[in-house]
Amino acid sequence: MLSQLVNAIILGMAFAAAALADSGGVGKSDPSDPIAGKSHWAFQPLADRRPAPSADPSWPKGPIDVFILAGIQSAGLQPAADAPRRTLLRRAFFQLTGLPPTSEQTKAFLADERPDAFERVVDQLLGSPQFGERWGRHWLDLARYADSNGLDENFLFREAWRYRNWVIDAINEDVSFDRFALEQIAGDTAPFRTLPQRDRQRIAAGFLVIGPKVLLGNDAKKQRMEVADEQIETIGRTFLGLTLGCARCHDHKFEPVPRADYYAMAGIMTSTHVMEQRYMLGEQRVMERLVGLGPDGDALNANYEKYWREAPKLKERANMAKSALKFLEQDDCHGFLGVLEKHPDALAEPAKDYALPDTRRLESQKSFTAELVAALSKPPKIPERAMIPSDAESPSDEAIRVAGQFDRVGEQVPRGFLRVLSQGEPARIPKGKSGRTELAHWLTDVSEGAGALAARVMANRIWHHLIGRGIVRTVDNFGRTGEAPSHPELLDYLALELVRSDWSVKALVRKVVLSRTFAMSSSHDKEAHRLDPDNNLHWRAHRRRLDPEALRDAMLASAGQLDLARLNSSVWYLGDQATAVGKNEVRRRTNFQCRSVYLPVIRNDLPELFQAFDFGDPHVTTGARPQTSSASQGLFMLNDRMVMDTAEAMARRLLASDPAASKESRVDRLFDWVLTETPSVEERNAFLSGIQEFEKRAGAESTVDPVTRAWTVACHAALSMSRFQFLE
Repeated sequence: MLSQLVNAIILGMAFAAAALADSGGVGKSDPSDPIAGKSHWAFQPLADRRPAPSADPSWPKGPIDVFILAGIQSAGLQPAADAPRRTLLRRAFFQLTGLPPTSEQTKAFLADERPDAFERVVDQLLGSPQFGERWGRHWLDLARYADSNGLDENFLFREAWRYRNWVIDAINEDVSFDRFALEQIAGDTAPFRTLPQRDRQRIAAGFLVIGPKVLLGNDAKKQRMEVADEQIETIGRTFLGLTLGCARCHDHKFEPVPRADYYAMAGIMTSTHVMEQRYMLGEQRVMERLVGLGPDGDALNANYEKYWREAPKLKERANMAKSALKFLEQDDCHGFLGVLEKHPDALAEPAKDYALPDTRRLESQKSFTAELVAALSKPPKIPERAMIPSDAESPSDEAIRVAGQFDRVGEQVPRGFLRVLSQGEPARIPKGKSGRTELAHWLTDVSEGAGALAARVMANRIWHHLIGRGIVRTVDNFGRTGEAPSHPELLDYLALELVRSDWSVKALVRKVVLSRTFAMSSSHDKEAHRLDPDNNLHWRAHRRRLDPEALRDAMLASAGQLDLARLNSSVWYLGDQATAVGKNEVRRRTNFQCRSVYLPVIRNDLPELFQAFDFGDPHVTTGARPQTSSASQGLFMLNDRMVMDTAEAMARRLLASDPAASKESRVDRLFDWVLTETPSVEERNAFLSGIQEFEKRAGAESTVDPVTRAWTVACHAALSMSRFQFLE
């Protein structure tokens, strides 16, 4: 506690000093001044600083390690020893794919004595489909991905999975990060050669549509500003590590973002449509915008929406036609004339003609009524479509809103970008365009736009996920209220490497994973802990709990139940409202055996495992999930039905794999499946003793197979071990 207090005091003094330096002195500061704000470290051009030669040239494998070693040695410390090869392999598998290595993969690696054995494994993992599923989930946290709207009316996002799978594919294909950003901000406006390419790019732009929105009783103009605000805040945090939403009501109190800059970006977003009026739950509602895919997508989507838009009137027309038919059958002239007068479209033309024989009139009305009933009972299939934005018909600049209130209009501001991150002339947005394409290019423009900051932010995110803590620990806040980088030269080196590799995320991931820094053990050192208790110098590896997706996937893999097949929608069985007021008879399911990245993410109704083990908040950008270890997590592992079912499946698999095996060999196999290692003598004896005891207990229960029950308890105990749930 004392060290944390001292660090907080020092950090506060640093912030105060930085603010004073930026302002030029007491009483002269304007924190929102974009010109003075350029002096902040995060807004500087990338510095190409090569590390000085290491005092210990035998330890570093490359520049990353030289930077890290210099910091460690400057504090009079030494780096931790290398992690055992088995530990390193498990770490690499989980960090790159979110899955544990199999027994066969572990044995093959331990037997491979070639100097590039680990490098070969890393390349194999980077090329596997599971890499995109693991690292796609990191991006989905930033994109606040969900399968429902959340907030007041939690309507289902039935097509959100298309964006999720696009992210996974793009990362597996190593789409350059600048292109990755472009397609998500403006993919629907980008040129294309083929219809599949057009649809992929448009699906990518679902990034702008997928956020939560207030739907109930919302003024259209107010909603437009609220949606734009959410998009600006998401773009700011995701790509720039900046909180921009604070400038909606006034000049930013901490960052060099005046209110005019906020509304310059707001004009781009309000010139973009992400909502449309569609028929939903018996009425016309303003919902997320959906667009048909494929060559006939527009026509199929229009036909589908037309049917549901006209369904209420068609139903009424069919009912009136039935009434008219009944009146004809009963020879009720008065009733028939009443329908003819008020609902003439419910009658067949021959039925209206009194000159025709009654039988002819009756048959024509029967046929006409049957046609209406058939049309009503056969709605068109839901077409292939996706959540896709579009430019407004007449894009326009936005006016500053006084105190951020949508109906208090002030001075109009030309559309543009943040001046603190811009060089040269102001942005020029073509007439008739929203400006999203220009915004996307500006975000990754290293020379004249925000590219240097975007590269720092992305490089820091990669470091955070691989090493366990960002060089800038506040991964979503690179502004004045965020923390300064622990290794600024290393951060710029990584950012430049990202840019120089044509923005290849895989290339930078590979570079970090092959460093000696990544390969250090997490072993404790008393003196190093005394001097650097938070491990800011990275003198050892950070020990971390598996995130909920990796934990669940590893459990299913150990039981032989994990299905690696790609999944599309996992919410197809839900109604239009994912959750509603009152009893929800159909809730989201989690009993799929797919990878956890494909499980439903229903805002306000996350899977219990996600809630217990620190899943990201799908309402907002989450670059760093909480990392907690609590008693409730232990209780969850003991009592959750999915965990118990998985333990039983593992026990049955264990017993069936070799019916004649000894208990000792079964315990060894259990450890091999769960940890890919052999138990110690003490561990083996403890498990054998427990199995024997539970067989006796279960034997007293006539309805329970004592052997299966005992081994289920043993498997459950193995899944509850900290060595299974944590990465060393």
